[in-house]
Amino acid sequence: MGRPIVGITVAHLAEELQTFPRAFYVESMHRAGALSLLIPPLDDPSAAEAILRRLDGLVLSGGGDIAPLLLGETPHLLIGNCQPKRDISELLLARQALEQDLPLLGICRGIQVMAVAAGGSIYQDISSQYSAALEHRQHAPRESPWHEAALTGPAESLLSTLLEVAPGSAIQVNSFHHQAIAQTPSGFRVNAVAPDGVIEGMEKIHARYCLGVQWHPESMTEDVYAQRIFSGLVRSCRNT
Repeated sequence: MGRPIVGITVAHLAEELQTFPRAFYVESMHRAGALSLLIPPLDDPSAAEAILRRLDGLVLSGGGDIAPLLLGETPHLLIGNCQPKRDISELLLARQALEQDLPLLGICRGIQVMAVAAGGSIYQDISSQYSAALEHRQHAPRESPWHEAALTGPAESLLSTLLEVAPGSAIQVNSFHHQAIAQTPSGFRVNAVAPDGVIEGMEKIHARYCLGVQWHPESMTEDVYAQRIFSGLVRSCRNT
């Protein structure tokens, strides 16, 4: 079998490309042994279906806030910049990938998209909606860890297996978000939490590979745990 092809969602807008550099994702997939296909926003379900048919896996990348109307909510005072066209596109892709059991990885905004696509919910702003929240928008370089994430769930959880870290242990992660999962969807379980209890990871039970992480492993290029997340995705793409 040749190198798997993994789709990576990206944005059209220059300001998002500057803030959330796509090169980190492509390089991480390259190191893991996959080829990358960048997917800009689309709004046609048939186009999403056609693209996914050509992919072995999908990465939902980081970015701005999810538009409140797509959450079925009114805008919170501290909501950030939203790009509804990107939201619609990624929700389409996520829902179809979940239905097809396509290997799926959500990073930062991506874990939130996964949660919403599967019927869960998110905080529009954790600093005001979650009273115990620590500072999750770090004041340090992207590659630097900011706080710990404690692994939870059973020993056979996907995240524990990938990282080779037992539940109850903690890893160091970076942090660039002010939204987070409030309620996990049915069929998913939490597999990592921050010291304040904010959800840092979740996975779909009984899926081939369906993992979301709230941190940015693609930026932590010197961290051994970070690359294992991408390597695990590529292995699952090969096991068809």
